[in-house]
Amino acid sequence: MTVRELIESLSRIEDQDIRVMVKGYEGGYNDLIMIDNTPATIALDVNEEWYYGAHERVEDIDRDHLDKYHIVKAIIL
Repeated sequence: MTVRELIESLSRIEDQDIRVMVKGYEGGYNDLIMIDNTPATIALDVNEEWYYGAHERVEDIDRDHLDKYHIVKAIIL
């Protein structure tokens, strides 16, 4: 999802005081927080294990394997 798509989607919600949450690790829900509003450099579709997120920060990947992945800028919420 891009920032533009997120803004468009959220702008269609009539009540702008509705809270935004994410699923908890094993259950329940947590408030969504913005970790950093500085875009991170992310390699897409790195992890195949269900318990990892699909993508990784470029600095966490072996540099010899970076050419295998599509690299994008992303905001992490």
